[in-house]
Amino acid sequence: MNKKYLAGIIIVSIAVICFIVFILINNISIVHKETFEVNDEHDNARTFAVYDNGNLIGSGNENGSWALLQLSPSYSFGVKFNNIDIKQGAEIKTAYILLYSVGTPMNRYPNCKIYCDNTDNAVNFSEIGVLNISGRKYTINYALWNETVEFEKWVKTPSLVSPIQEVINRKNWKPGNSIAFLFITEGKLDYSATFQNFENGYPPKLYVEWV
Repeated sequence: MNKKYLAGIIIVSIAVICFIVFILINNISIVHKETFEVNDEHDNARTFAVYDNGNLIGSGNENGSWALLQLSPSYSFGVKFNNIDIKQGAEIKTAYILLYSVGTPMNRYPNCKIYCDNTDNAVNFSEIGVLNISGRKYTINYALWNETVEFEKWVKTPSLVSPIQEVINRKNWKPGNSIAFLFITEGKLDYSATFQNFENGYPPKLYVEWV
């Protein structure tokens, strides 16, 4: 073997070993980054009518006739992301959802709480609605979203680190499972927002960083 080639291999090997030792000594963790997208019609993202004349009903789902995701005093929605390849107990550093806003100047004020479905592997919205009275289990942690958003643009939710961390910390969570996010209206008048969905080429996107 050529001596120069052998020397090069030795130098590279030493550099790799030194890098590994440096990481171990300084307790440096590698940050993983990934964007997950809704990848199916309505089963994974659906709007639900949740109020009728002020009464909580938890039914009246939009089962294919309407593709938009809507928040209003009467509507909530859910989005589910599949194949979340994050190990159990990983530390979530950053998490948020991107939605394409299609509201108008008078229809861009979401007022909701964003929970995760507190389960090991969330099921489709064709099986269970978005509300706890429909069978969903809200995480203790949630994000409050009540800020004005731009329209005809991708908009970012508040940080979802706390609710997603609660799911990832579950004892029986496994990489590859699904997570559902529940956008639950506060039911207040004069607050509404509308977002595009998978069917129209603007699937909700979940961005996560973890170690």
